[in-house]
Amino acid sequence: MGVFDSRRTSGRSNSIEKSETKLILSDKSPWPIQEAYKALRTNITFSLPGTGCKVIAVSSAQQHDGKSTICINTAISFAQLNKKVLLIECDLRLPTVGTKLEIRSVPGLSDTLIGSAQISEALRRNVRNGLDVLPAGNIPPDPTWLLQSNQMKVLIEQFRKLYDYILIDLPPVTSVADASIISRYADGFLVAVRHQVTEIPALEDALAQLHLAEAKILGFVYNDVTSEGGHYYKSYYKGYYKK
Repeated sequence: MGVFDSRRTSGRSNSIEKSETKLILSDKSPWPIQEAYKALRTNITFSLPGTGCKVIAVSSAQQHDGKSTICINTAISFAQLNKKVLLIECDLRLPTVGTKLEIRSVPGLSDTLIGSAQISEALRRNVRNGLDVLPAGNIPPDPTWLLQSNQMKVLIEQFRKLYDYILIDLPPVTSVADASIISRYADGFLVAVRHQVTEIPALEDALAQLHLAEAKILGFVYNDVTSEGGHYYKSYYKGYYKK
């Protein structure tokens, strides 16, 4: 299993987290960011043809690759098309969606799965126009057990009837088995890759684990790119096809 180099994160993780909170997509976002997510949205649409709800999981090889911000912004981008979109935070160990979107994280997914809260209590409706969010909720002692439960399966099946797109924010693939477990519910995976942060061995390990779970990998989102105009957040989609 790939190991994330703590030397890269110890002095950088806080600054990364703070910078990402300012990068939630809106009509005030810089033009390159808006265009990048429009391109990503278009590529996803062509990668998942046909009718019915599409469930898209977003993960990464390791921590601090930007996967939660990418998941949130992709969900907002689809909502901008007047689609009914749901974002489910399945990173039940280190949830960040509530903080990034400035919404309550409790109650949430974990609370509904154990029966301590109703969906109506846990769901944050219209967080952005057309976007509902189901945050992580209280951190459980065994997140993996909850995600592979029959209650999770039933929940996804119910939501498929209500939404056009479901975006699922997952933990890094190489950290825990949660991403592989959710692959049975997802129509496709996006893998976040961060410039000068994501380690190639960890990415290779993540892809091997997703292949083992028979996950459909839609592509990579390469972000945090340095351009001639300075350092800014840019998403670049690279299609990926299983051979």
